[in-house]
Amino acid sequence: QKNDIDFKKYQYNNQYIEDIKIKDLLDKNYRTEFIKFLKETKTEDDEFKSTLVSQLLIIRMIQLSDVNAFYILSELSKDNDVAYNGVELYGEKLTKFFIENPLFFIQQGAKYHETTLLNSIFPQLDEFLVKQSFFKDNLGDIDLKNGQLFLFPDKEKEFSESFKRKISKFSTEECIFSPSLYTAWQNKTINFIDISPLFGEELLIKLNVFERNYFNQNIQNTLKGYIINSEKTASQSSYIIIDPDGYTNLRKDKNTSSEVLQKVKSGEHIEVLDNTGDWFLVKTKEGKEGYIHKSRIKSPKS
Repeated sequence: QKNDIDFKKYQYNNQYIEDIKIKDLLDKNYRTEFIKFLKETKTEDDEFKSTLVSQLLIIRMIQLSDVNAFYILSELSKDNDVAYNGVELYGEKLTKFFIENPLFFIQQGAKYHETTLLNSIFPQLDEFLVKQSFFKDNLGDIDLKNGQLFLFPDKEKEFSESFKRKISKFSTEECIFSPSLYTAWQNKTINFIDISPLFGEELLIKLNVFERNYFNQNIQNTLKGYIINSEKTASQSSYIIIDPDGYTNLRKDKNTSSEVLQKVKSGEHIEVLDNTGDWFLVKTKEGKEGYIHKSRIKSPKS
């Protein structure tokens, strides 16, 4: 809401902060001087100049998918003094936007070789994503499947209407809770939405090789802490490559003319992420993901 924003409060070079042009902030020299201004504190209120700037830039990112706003916010946030009263205060809002639109963060982060904003997002994920231990700790009986990623049900209402409509089509798992602190000491049955498709194949096919590497190196490892790893299905996910040529090709897409991402030697173990169809989505021991024809994949027992 507009009345939540401190308009007409701070001036820089005889201009209100909200009237500064994006093109000016893209200029390195202008931005350097502007950061000095944000760090100057003559009164206690001055500390929140960077709060307003971060607020406005995040709004531009959310409403306009403004790539310049992403870049400027990243650059401003590299200064700890500015970030402390700036983007760090809006970590929760950034985290919701990240969950709603991971493609935006991956593409811009890869473009600018940037992880600054992710450092403000990741500490907030515990507020939104359910860890596997949560169900055991809170006496929840649920049928967990490998690869699921759950959003806390009470957090759904904080997201945009379009996002809520999107995830309403995703699968859910019913959890029956015995009385615990989480359920206010009552028996409760709660449905958890599996939002793993947001970070699955639909996302990956939109990424180029460089963006996939960025996702694997800077985001996937953090998400692993929230993705369900059922012991039953995890033990069944390890397979071996068997190919008379001595190796097989890991391909970007599900056909023999697709780009080769890696050659996988016969006898090497791989992890099968999706075994539907003739081409399995797999992960190699090097951490690369791609497709291998099912005829080249055997279970350890066979």
